[in-house]
Amino acid sequence: PGYFLFVGTLQPRKNVGRLLDAWLSLPGAVRAERQLVIVGNAGWRCEELVRRMAALAAAGENLVWLKRLTGACALRNVYAGAGVFVFPSLYEGFGIPVVEAFASGVPVVASNTSSLPEVSLGAALEVNPLDSGEIGAAMLALVRDGALRARCIEAGRERARQLTWCNTARQTAAVYRAVLSN
Repeated sequence: PGYFLFVGTLQPRKNVGRLLDAWLSLPGAVRAERQLVIVGNAGWRCEELVRRMAALAAAGENLVWLKRLTGACALRNVYAGAGVFVFPSLYEGFGIPVVEAFASGVPVVASNTSSLPEVSLGAALEVNPLDSGEIGAAMLALVRDGALRARCIEAGRERARQLTWCNTARQTAAVYRAVLSN
């Protein structure tokens, strides 16, 4: 049915520890059916997180850490197989992985802080990134509620169509024109 997916460098601001807590709080049957797949290189201050993920995998939890992918095609394939994308980051300058998930037709759970609400504009289920219970509840809602899932997928695809490099260039040029015309 698709796995839970996170993409990003492992570092404290990405909040992967709380993602693990949220996933572990899900019913055992859901965890058995849906892996948690974490894609990203080890970053700074992630030693404890790496140890924790290794211990969970060794204990038989349905957790996979993909440290390196062979390229953009491999990443597209990982997004294509996901059932829910979860991005509980504490701080982002923008949040490209959210847009990548939207464009891939994957429903998203994202933080309600930093730039992420501006990126998603309501297309994601927005959660308090400090509340692993809220993160888990949103993950479970996208697994169990087909109508909610379908709405999030369609809203995400529409948002991805708005957030293209071409549109960004057009909007930037319009700002320059407006400034220069004054």
